[in-house]
Amino acid sequence: MKKMIALALLVVAVGAGAGIYSISNDEPEYIQSAKARVGSYLTSDYGRVACNSTKIDDQRWQLGCTNQARGKTFEFAVYPSEKAPYGVSRSFYLEAINDDAKQSAEQGLMRYLQINTKAG
Repeated sequence: MKKMIALALLVVAVGAGAGIYSISNDEPEYIQSAKARVGSYLTSDYGRVACNSTKIDDQRWQLGCTNQARGKTFEFAVYPSEKAPYGVSRSFYLEAINDDAKQSAEQGLMRYLQINTKAG
């Protein structure tokens, strides 16, 4: 019985800590998802990348990922999926901003993200 109470308290404490973290982080879930997915996919195709997001306004964020070894920078505009001009299967929609991002849109796993390369 004591083990059950201790486990329950641990679950509550971890949950509360996670809640505090998500409240203090002003990135919406779809940005966190885009950053993780794009970073992972670019890393599999180009080698390790570092990604950072920047809030442009309430409707748009920008995601920039850099691979220093190859000297590539991938810049994307990120929107929630409901803002996409076509159906997307994720919580986010991406538009390629620069040439590296446009080229990456057709490579490896990145092509599954349905990146708009005609915008920007």
